Amino acid sequence: MAKNVVLNFNGVDLNFAPVRVDRAKLYGVRKRVAVDGTGAACTKAALTPDGSTLITSGMTSQGYFAPDGRWVARSEMVGLDIDGQVVETKPSTLGVAQTVEGPVDPGTVLHLDVESVFALEPEDISSKLVASMKSGEIYRCAFNYAAGLEVEVAYLVANDEGVFALVGKPVDIAWSEQGAVFVAESTEDDTDDLDFDQL
Repeated sequence: MAKNVVLNFNGVDLNFAPVRVDRAKLYGVRKRVAVDGTGAACTKAALTPDGSTLITSGMTSQGYFAPDGRWVARSEMVGLDIDGQVVETKPSTLGVAQTVEGPVDPGTVLHLDVESVFALEPEDISSKLVASMKSGEIYRCAFNYAAGLEVEVAYLVANDEGVFALVGKPVDIAWSEQGAVFVAESTEDDTDDLDFDQL
């Protein structure tokens, strides 16, 4: 079971149990299964470009093949920044108190590339933070469900259904302003001489 999301609001730590929200949970899921001539389910697999190795489901979660055909385990892989320097792995924020910022301008949520949504079940539903969110206020904090190369951002919102964390990466949106183009109305009679009643 996952650790709690711990939010520090005005010096008080509040615990929330996170549950990932996905389309399957909201709408259900249908799955197509390919079967062979006997009706047995087929297993998906792929060949390496040289045709020497068959890769089945789950193999790439353990590692990858380098272009020279050498197997590279995930544990050997590191992240690099744009300058080729090794990036340190950022730990999960679960179980570690994260300072809550806000309330923030609701428009800032529109600058978030949302990658996941979590329902947060509060241990204390009467806390000032939950009450403030239910009144329409939005808050922000750092969030990493699992260790990764960067820390994501969570916007905390609430409604009558519960408390939610919208998690993703902020993006800079560049708006382009263009002048309006006005086209003068035609002064000529654009009607043609066709009589559609005769067709």
